[in-house]
Amino acid sequence: MAIQTDERQDRLARRNELLSRGVNPHPAKFDRSHMLAELAGLPEDVEVKVCGRIVLKRVIGKLAFLQLQDASGKHQVGIKSDEAGEDYALVELLDRGDFIGVAGLLGVTKTGEPTVWATSLQILGKAIAPLPEKWHGVQDVEKIYRHRELDLIANRESFERFKLRSAFMSNCRKFLEGQGFMEVETPILTGVATGAAAKPFRTHHETDDMDMVLRISPETYLKRLIGGGYDRVFEAAKCFRNEGSDPSHVQEFTQIEYYVAYQDYLWNMDFTERFLRQVLLDTFGTLKFEVIGKTGSVHGIDLEQPIPRYRLTDLIEQKTGIDVLKFERAEDLLKAMEDKGIEVEDAKNKGLGTLVDELYKKTVRPDLVAPCFLTNHTAEMLPLARRNDADPRLVDSFQLLIAGWETIKAYSELVDPVDQRARMEQQAEYREKGDEESFELDEEFIQAMETGFPPITGWGMGIDRIFALLTGQPNLRDVIFFPIMKPEQED
Repeated sequence: MAIQTDERQDRLARRNELLSRGVNPHPAKFDRSHMLAELAGLPEDVEVKVCGRIVLKRVIGKLAFLQLQDASGKHQVGIKSDEAGEDYALVELLDRGDFIGVAGLLGVTKTGEPTVWATSLQILGKAIAPLPEKWHGVQDVEKIYRHRELDLIANRESFERFKLRSAFMSNCRKFLEGQGFMEVETPILTGVATGAAAKPFRTHHETDDMDMVLRISPETYLKRLIGGGYDRVFEAAKCFRNEGSDPSHVQEFTQIEYYVAYQDYLWNMDFTERFLRQVLLDTFGTLKFEVIGKTGSVHGIDLEQPIPRYRLTDLIEQKTGIDVLKFERAEDLLKAMEDKGIEVEDAKNKGLGTLVDELYKKTVRPDLVAPCFLTNHTAEMLPLARRNDADPRLVDSFQLLIAGWETIKAYSELVDPVDQRARMEQQAEYREKGDEESFELDEEFIQAMETGFPPITGWGMGIDRIFALLTGQPNLRDVIFFPIMKPEQED
């Protein structure tokens, strides 16, 4: 740390020297003519004005070479004392990390390296803190997550990955808009924790003196918009769940949710396959990926193939011998699980649907590697899903799993207000008994449903999770610019 402190003082001294010479180390603008990557297509002796961050500096007598980096890439700048004139005196005050702008002519060095030979130089931003060691970049994982700007400067792979994430989001929007969807916005601060089974973050509205939560899903508001007359809506939504953190879960995340009037979950599965294939081809140019599964193993997956469909309760019975549809009480299912030696943490406080979900995650999910749709969850697992006509113990639902990662959850929506009230009241009972992942009773949503909803289907896709999966990242934090981090401890 002492070396960095000394270097910081040296950089501050150079900044003060600039000021003493009448040079502003932080000017307002620079008129750039080209991005650095655009120079490759230009002939020699073309006059250009380029700018960027210095990532490498070499001085050989009265000749200096700087490697600049901007959002498009890198390019070398050469500065000769006899051609740059008075501006050459600024070279001694430049550091790695500084932003500069140069005007000059395109050319090459004696070894043939493309170079902008500067005729003028301007400092655009003086860096006080040193950059990471140039050959090793940022290696400390915590520093990468806490100071993403350093990671982006030093690790081009990270820089390009986040550009790809932006393209992925853009292509999701383009596909949905091309299919007649309208992008909307719904509240982040809400009065009721609903739309998903999760523990919310709680806050307080001072002006109105009322407790509120950060949304765990925009689902109920989006369905109210369908009830209001829109046929197809979607939202790129920030959501919050006050739960444990691990490589595949973060408390603040992004998901896309859409809802469609007059269609069902079977149509939705077909639409999902079309959506994924088009978006992935537009973003990655392929439908074949190397992914890291839930166990940490690397798997090859092929989304060109039709995605098979399996009923969830059938897989549980095949794996454990337990037919969860026989149980109407959580305590009875818990005993059957204990008889099989299947343990669940804090099981006595969990509702029936939560227990079924835990049973599936412990026994079925680890073996699901190839992409598949899991269909027809139990009614207790998805309180907002429509009951199946043939078996009302089940709902018309599906989840898309890839290498054990749950990437999409969808269903035919429950639009019967009588059934919805009964199921939400049951969920509220589970919550009162200690199951914090059960739903709260959402009276406003039920009142909206009582005005009449058409048939609806929709889904939510976790952007962080599916993008981490498709880019082979082991942790969701590797695809989130600034994930939540504990405060740094003082030395």
